[in-house]
Amino acid sequence: MNSRIDDVRSYAASVLRVGIGMNRAAGAHPPGKPLVLYEFEACPYCRKAREALSHLDIDVEVRPVARQSPRRAELKARGGKIQVPYLVDPNTGVEMYESDDIVRYLYERYGSRPAPFLLRSRALGDWLSFLASGVRLGHGRRVVDGRKPPPEKVIELYNMESSPYCRKVREALCELDLTYFNRNIPHGSEEREALRARAGKVQVPYLIDPNTGKDLFESDDIVAYLYATYGPG
Repeated sequence: MNSRIDDVRSYAASVLRVGIGMNRAAGAHPPGKPLVLYEFEACPYCRKAREALSHLDIDVEVRPVARQSPRRAELKARGGKIQVPYLVDPNTGVEMYESDDIVRYLYERYGSRPAPFLLRSRALGDWLSFLASGVRLGHGRRVVDGRKPPPEKVIELYNMESSPYCRKVREALCELDLTYFNRNIPHGSEEREALRARAGKVQVPYLIDPNTGKDLFESDDIVAYLYATYGPG
């Protein structure tokens, strides 16, 4: 697909979600241990969970379970069924399905105010999230065939949920079935200075692959790298 057209569609998805996850929630107090989220990028309900995590400045290990992912068996063994999103909080021992329950839990536990309206509204919020998935034409829905074996070490991504460029990288990670450690850095996050100290500037997406020693900015470069390193062929 033409890169400019792809960017426009990704921007459209961000606009439909009115930038939820771009700024850190006032009074947010992230947990000590990172959370775990089973999800896949194209799922409109998973988007709501990811937006809440980004808004609350919570780091999370993402375990993609797109169609044809062998990790779906792990999800079923753990939770009892193949359904996403599925959140695991090692800080409290809580594990749960259902996006609305996850959003409510996250804001009650790690926020100081209720979730934004679109995350609380089942009618308008869910409808707009379905539209956002629709404009991406199924990207991040299914694992590609013939991919290389997964790496030993977990890839790290500095991310902001509402960024149209970060979305393209998350879609690729999902399609390649790669577990990754998602460092959410919305505006106002203290982790933005950690990124500046490491990379020299604050820009997302920023990918760190400890398996190859590769660090990359620029979404198109990252997607090309991921497919060349872990994709078919």
